[in-house]
Amino acid sequence: MRDHSYAFETVTPEMWIANEEMWREKLLGLPNWSEIPLMNCNASHNLSDNTLVRFRGMIQDMHNPEFYFDQFEVYNTATKEVKLKSGKFRDTANILENEKVNYTENCKGAQRQTMVVVSIPGLNDWAQNIENERNFLPHLDSQPNTSRRLSQSKLKRSYDDHDVEGECADVTENVNGVKEMKISEDAIVTGNAVSREHLLNFPLPDVPSKSCIVKIYNDQESLKLNEMIEVVGFLSVDPALSGEFSEKNPLEPEIETEAETITHNPPPSLVPRLHAVHVKKLDHCNPLVKDNIDQAAVLSEASCAREHLLKALTELLLGDKLAAEYLICHLIACIYLRQDTMALGQFSLNISNLPTEKYPDYANQLYNIIKQFVTKSYYLPLTIENMNTMALLPIKDYECNRLTSGVLQLSKHTHLILDETKMQQGTLDASGVKNITALGNMIKNQKVEYDFRYYKMDFESDVPVLVLSEGKSLLPSDYHVALKPEEASLKIFDAIVEAATYYLKEDIMNLIRIYLTSLKFVKYTVNEDLKFVEDDFIEMRRNSNPDNPVSADELHKLLVLARLVSLSRGFDTLHKDNWDLARQMEKERIERLNRSSI
Repeated sequence: MRDHSYAFETVTPEMWIANEEMWREKLLGLPNWSEIPLMNCNASHNLSDNTLVRFRGMIQDMHNPEFYFDQFEVYNTATKEVKLKSGKFRDTANILENEKVNYTENCKGAQRQTMVVVSIPGLNDWAQNIENERNFLPHLDSQPNTSRRLSQSKLKRSYDDHDVEGECADVTENVNGVKEMKISEDAIVTGNAVSREHLLNFPLPDVPSKSCIVKIYNDQESLKLNEMIEVVGFLSVDPALSGEFSEKNPLEPEIETEAETITHNPPPSLVPRLHAVHVKKLDHCNPLVKDNIDQAAVLSEASCAREHLLKALTELLLGDKLAAEYLICHLIACIYLRQDTMALGQFSLNISNLPTEKYPDYANQLYNIIKQFVTKSYYLPLTIENMNTMALLPIKDYECNRLTSGVLQLSKHTHLILDETKMQQGTLDASGVKNITALGNMIKNQKVEYDFRYYKMDFESDVPVLVLSEGKSLLPSDYHVALKPEEASLKIFDAIVEAATYYLKEDIMNLIRIYLTSLKFVKYTVNEDLKFVEDDFIEMRRNSNPDNPVSADELHKLLVLARLVSLSRGFDTLHKDNWDLARQMEKERIERLNRSSI
């Protein structure tokens, strides 16, 4: 193992190109990748240019393909030697001082896909802390600060550092995406011209994050917007990439606006480049859960984890066990099939009747516990100001030629908690109405509408939405539970929060964290013999109000609930006991709503 990791510490792009198959085999044969520095957990300015590193994140945007020289010829004026070199895995040419590029011989062009990857939005502190412990490499702190060091020599020159004209010159301008920046790095960081926030373009405001421009050479696996990936590749942090030291070539055609040039070529100290040698799609980002789920082990441990979670949530929901049961179902729910316009498996939940008069910050306190259980989440207070001012939907900025991110640009299984108790009297303007509509569309259809100005496009999402409110939410939901607090619990809620924090030791928390992630990947099967479901549905229709008969949609909702009730208890198929339990839960939920007239 150590021999392999040492090899990865010293491998160069040229070494990798010389024997790609061997290096890829070595990489895929590693039991884990912890010896390859993870940029999410190690400062990029401590990582050397052209070394092999990793980055884990969500695909936030995709740029146009970038052209480069896969092969080119250089002539050494001192030794008269001619060599073939490659621009693969590099942004700047690896040319010695006496070497000149021969653009008329052995010049082979290619293209690479370029995308912006941001660290996974909403990743909670507990998960990030585990990642840091596993992946922080202390010896890197002693490395030189290469990303901010200015190279005074000509040992590396960008491909467009030449004085030839014609077609080859035009191609080389596009080879590396190295274009002129008319603004210094200091100006960008201090916001004198273009703000740091504009360049980083993170979906969630005020959440620490990192960004990386990833360049992909192998398009065998199609990658999609908002997918989670882990990239292994060669780091590129040469200061020349920002273009702040290069002068504009007057013969170069104007194919970009200044805004686009600045946006697409941020200083590499702020947004490093990564030339991918391998890209792995991630189904989840829970550091406690392995890639290959052991279904039998997950189901056998489910009952124990569920009991701990049920106990904690019942206390936090002021003694309301029914609300706790529904919240558990919500936390393990995910879309398992899309059929026509339906997203099967979604379980948006509205918990109303929160005791805000006595505990105005109850929703936030509840969220602070929930975020300790789930891997990714985001808390959004639905204030009038937030709705009128926040950008929820991603918008295409044609001046900068990039997708400007919005809060709803999230990777799958990110829990979105909407706090409606914070909404006060006021007027929603056009932006506010648009944002509320966007939230409703996500909840109802699990789709987010991206605004491309000239047209709009729906992107599928899988984001569980929990709405916390006083009365029935103004937003839609699949299930609405009116909280029924116990008087005794209402009096001592602060003590309950403290006791829950004490009860939920690290080993119990980790058990729950594994449980909530793993159950999303359990394969659930439906037996052909479900006569008890058919019989009960016939009886429900017979006993229902003729003016408002039980519909097929209600049966579907009941089947979704029964599926989650079964999974939460460690069953991967539906048995009559769990079906009866789901029916009883729905009966009690609806009766409670009718009694409270909410």
